[in-house]
Amino acid sequence: MDVVVIGTGTAVPSVRRSSPCVLVHVGQTCIVCDTGPGALRQLCKAGVSISSIDYLVYSHLHIDHTADFAPFLFSSNYDPDNPRTRDITVIGPTGFQTFYEKLCAVYGTWIIPHRFSLLIHDINSKPFQGVDCVIKVAPVKHTDTSIAVRIEDNGGGSVVYSGDTDYCTTLVNLATGAKLLILESSFPEHMKRTGHLTPSLAGRIAREAQCQRLMLTHFYPACDAADILTPLRKEYSGEVVIAEDFSSVRL
Repeated sequence: MDVVVIGTGTAVPSVRRSSPCVLVHVGQTCIVCDTGPGALRQLCKAGVSISSIDYLVYSHLHIDHTADFAPFLFSSNYDPDNPRTRDITVIGPTGFQTFYEKLCAVYGTWIIPHRFSLLIHDINSKPFQGVDCVIKVAPVKHTDTSIAVRIEDNGGGSVVYSGDTDYCTTLVNLATGAKLLILESSFPEHMKRTGHLTPSLAGRIAREAQCQRLMLTHFYPACDAADILTPLRKEYSGEVVIAEDFSSVRL
């Protein structure tokens, strides 16, 4: 299992950080979690063709996590050199089917698949069985339908991606024993915002979940000049990665 954080930023434009996107390779399966604005270009920079993606997984419907979904479908139809022909599965929170239908009302046939099928599973808790992996989700504390995602391979590897969230026991339970836990850490300690984590809260979740490795992402610009590790270390003593765009981990 290989994990690459394609974008470590937020809704606020940043030269340093692109908007949220996480790439997971499990065997021959390619999974992308969230596609914020600029994600398609970032994936190209990482050497990933969008025609190779098997699953798109969305944590919630905020623009900084979904903005490149319509461009993904548009590009899949109209790339003259590499038009998509194999089906794509989309896993998202409750309401994702309606979200797609409303996008179609705006963009019409531009984002309706021409040569492939779009398979949408808007789920709240039941696992999704793929060829090389199992994808599990749990509700988290951000929007009414936000979910975190756990991807497990057939050999015991596991990665959990929080999406946007505040501290919640559902996330701790989903992340228990994970080989890699990817948590948002949107704001420094002194700038706590409801619905988001600070470093100490991220550390608390990692400690309570007893995960093997913690990676932090989704940084608002104030985080770039802040001390992230000191408050985190008061809660968690394991391995920590402060992610930059294209940070990678092999499990």
